[in-house]
Amino acid sequence: MTTNLKPADELLTIRRKIKELQERESELKEGMQNGKLSMDGDFAIARLVKRASTRFDRKAAEKELGSLAKFDVKGETVALLVDELVQVVE
Repeated sequence: MTTNLKPADELLTIRRKIKELQERESELKEGMQNGKLSMDGDFAIARLVKRASTRFDRKAAEKELGSLAKFDVKGETVALLVDELVQVVE
């Protein structure tokens, strides 16, 4: 899909829309979880699923075993940041 916006402007617009959608998603999820909103729709049914998880407690392990730094794996990520330009209105 192409638009007449410059790429940075389009990216800013997309990120704003994503934020709006994520906020709405949070509202819907909260309402469904607390029972105030129905989980049955005309073309979708929502379900609550609980999952157990396990995480590694690095602080506790280092307290017990000492430094674990030799097991660290270094990586690099690249982020594309978008800042809105301030428009001066005279």
